[in-house]
Amino acid sequence: MKAASDEKTMRRTAGSKSVRQRLVPLVPVGLALIAAIGYAAVSIYRHDRFASSAFDLGVQDQTVWGYSQLQMIPNTVEMIPNLLGDHFHPILMTVAPLYWIWDDARVLFLVQAVLLAAAAVPIFWWARQRLGLLPAIAVETAYLTYWGVLSGVVYDFHHIAFAVPAISFGLYAVLTKRNWLFWPMLALGLLARENIALTFAAIGVYIAVVQHRWRLGAAVIALCAAWFAALIEVVMPAIAGVPYGHWTYDALGTGPGSALWHIVRHPISSLRLLADNPTKLKLWGGLLGAWLLLPLLSPISLVAIPTLLERLWSSNPALWSASFHYSLVIAPILAFASIDGIARLQQAIPRRISPSPSGERHGTSPSPSGGGQAGGVAVGASVAVLAAGLILTFGVVRPLDEVSTYISARQVADIQSCLTVIPEEASVSASNSLLPHLSHRRQIYLLSVKDDADYVAIDLAAYLGHFFAGEQDQIRATITDSLANGYGVACSQGTTVVLHRGSNNGGLSPELSTFVGQAP
Repeated sequence: MKAASDEKTMRRTAGSKSVRQRLVPLVPVGLALIAAIGYAAVSIYRHDRFASSAFDLGVQDQTVWGYSQLQMIPNTVEMIPNLLGDHFHPILMTVAPLYWIWDDARVLFLVQAVLLAAAAVPIFWWARQRLGLLPAIAVETAYLTYWGVLSGVVYDFHHIAFAVPAISFGLYAVLTKRNWLFWPMLALGLLARENIALTFAAIGVYIAVVQHRWRLGAAVIALCAAWFAALIEVVMPAIAGVPYGHWTYDALGTGPGSALWHIVRHPISSLRLLADNPTKLKLWGGLLGAWLLLPLLSPISLVAIPTLLERLWSSNPALWSASFHYSLVIAPILAFASIDGIARLQQAIPRRISPSPSGERHGTSPSPSGGGQAGGVAVGASVAVLAAGLILTFGVVRPLDEVSTYISARQVADIQSCLTVIPEEASVSASNSLLPHLSHRRQIYLLSVKDDADYVAIDLAAYLGHFFAGEQDQIRATITDSLANGYGVACSQGTTVVLHRGSNNGGLSPELSTFVGQAP
């Protein structure tokens, strides 16, 4: 009887283990799916409340809409013949077929949510391999809730989102020596944006210097360098008709050549530029503090150098901030470096000493599942990373606080009721927040760009009181000048007005009448 009972117990235990083994591979996908749903919900809610903007959603939506029409149309938001001349992102063409299913800018938010969440899966895979299951769950969650990722989620759609899983899966491929996976990720990264070539070149340096795979590393570096140089010196200027326009490194020089010479001649002062003001210091603290400085223990951090230099050497203060999409690329790099940092800490812990049956004392190596003192270090460190990240995200940076500042449902209804009077084929000049709701057309402009469009669409509420200097006067002048030069009011509700050239159907709402009548 006892033998039969023991056999049943063993069967149940084996069955339970088998179920767990089948379910564990679903854990990273499940966490990523939950995050993707959350990302998409926040982004779409933000857009529906007219908090998205011409830059970057309206710009990219018009181009992708053009691709969905099987055409490469001029981008009238950016005022460039082809958006590939501004940034090189032909990967956006792959999104166009989704517009055949749902012809809406919100498709881009769904795509971005999936891309950012998918980047978490290889982070889990490698963390489980190096540290065990519980640390893997903690580190993946730390990435998914990282302030840098959430800041990108609450800032429109950006094509850089394609580079995030490319870098994450690419790093995993390098670390596990799966070259068959690395090459397609490299191709995806190179087609996402021109400067991602520099990040993959840094991966090439890691392959060569740290892994001692010299041939592969040299090939990656050479390919990425040639690709980057060809794009910014030849391809993009040919498309745009002007030289590459994103040089913002005034403290270093007027171009890459002079900047490199300045760095060689003045290395110390060049390094000081990376932390020469409080905003930059806060960025350093936010980037590394969320991972408890663990990336500094890992050579994987070398891969982050191009992104850090690009941001901190720039003379554009926006790149130093914790907002926008600027921390998306570095997020998976820091996650992988943290995993490696924890593993190195774990290896540094003396092996557990336990007596053998013969009375001798033997060292037992820590297991990835968390056995022993060193295994406890992996669990404790990963949980501490998660806690630190949550504190920084929700207690310090707080990127999701913006969600509570959006306009009311009543104001949304007023805006939507006015936008419906604009025909799909009409040309439109629109205020910043309205433009991405009208960008599925060939001619859509910001207010200050064109003064003879068929329609002018303006809303004041979506500015949330944050006008640039002189912007209110500019909007006021646009309304009064349009009304004086052949435009009439096609619709005016609350703080929204749509003007139509040749129309004289109605008057301004009381709110807009007051606004227009105010002295500048």
